[in-house]
Amino acid sequence: MERRQVIVVGAGPVGMAAAACLAGLGVDCLLLEKRDGLSKASKASTFHPPTLEILGELGVLDEMLARGRIVERIQYRNADGAVLAQFDLDLLQGQTPCPHRLHLEQSVLTALLLERLQQMPSADLRFGWAFEVLAEGQGAVTVTCRTPDGSLRKVAAEYVLAADGAHSAVRAALGLGMEGHDYPGQVLRLVVTDDLAAVLPGLGQISYIFGPDGRSISLLQMPDCWRVIIRLSPGFDREKIIRPEWYMPEVRRYIPQLAGPLTLREFDIYGARRMLAAGHGGARVFLIGDALHLTNTRGGMNMNCGIHDAYAIGGAIADALTEGRPALAQEAARARRRVAEEELLPRTDRAVTGGADWLAQVQAMAVDPGRTREMLVRAAMLDMAPPRGRLREAAQ
Repeated sequence: MERRQVIVVGAGPVGMAAAACLAGLGVDCLLLEKRDGLSKASKASTFHPPTLEILGELGVLDEMLARGRIVERIQYRNADGAVLAQFDLDLLQGQTPCPHRLHLEQSVLTALLLERLQQMPSADLRFGWAFEVLAEGQGAVTVTCRTPDGSLRKVAAEYVLAADGAHSAVRAALGLGMEGHDYPGQVLRLVVTDDLAAVLPGLGQISYIFGPDGRSISLLQMPDCWRVIIRLSPGFDREKIIRPEWYMPEVRRYIPQLAGPLTLREFDIYGARRMLAAGHGGARVFLIGDALHLTNTRGGMNMNCGIHDAYAIGGAIADALTEGRPALAQEAARARRRVAEEELLPRTDRAVTGGADWLAQVQAMAVDPGRTREMLVRAAMLDMAPPRGRLREAAQ
């Protein structure tokens, strides 16, 4: 039977980061992906400062910065163009070497990590290998996979990391469910190629524009487009809302300065769920990323938290292998689940629920430097990310 030190299941951004972290620490790692190649779907796009630090250690940050959109400010406006509040991420100077966010499609990250993994002798990535069964034994885990030719193959490892997403087959094999609920409502996301910063001078790379009724739309600047997020009322007509006759009057309610129609590249409609796995995994099988936690997209925290899971547990596994102490990896996995339960989910809940006086609270924070800095630290996830620097130290 083929044997490896660690098997990672799932080649999304979290699984790829886990494999790169493990291989960077000299761990023999096999990464399995059921698809024939990397996903190119438009999904998560926000990278927070501690995540950028981790990606710097993985050797892909410079290329990401070259391709992405650096986010320097978060802005709150009203429909007449007045700035109600602004938060400058430069205030994070001294707390992180990356005092900014980065907007970039996650598919760019996975492609860069693929190139990186192909250069690492400790990493082996196999596309078309679908996880089917696992068996935890004394000091080892055996994984059965369906290979591209349809045959079954078994691989044994000391540890398995499940990064196979919200519908994780590994989590199901462990008999663990996901507990939680759907967030109310859905959103329409328009991806447009218009220069909205020219329409609204001084527009922040992340901006929330409020109408007279207190409702808002969100604008996110990407490297070559803007994402316009419209929150939908219950009972919406799908065929109706995707037509310019519906969404343009809606957008102009918040951006009356628009002279013509938006130039639409693509759109999608989606909702969000608040979910947490019933456990961290098993004795030597650990859940990370969407397999462990799901939350709403406001603030872009879930994928970042998954990459933090990969980095923290990957480092702990390396220590456990070196010292022969599985408890090190097990405690790291339990700790990451606690972070999801006690920090990630409550924090993203507040971003959605807000409350009637939420905008007033935001404005009060914006004029208080101490509160502004505290808010930015929390929004940047600096207070809930694992310690960084592990791979830099290993390379020295």
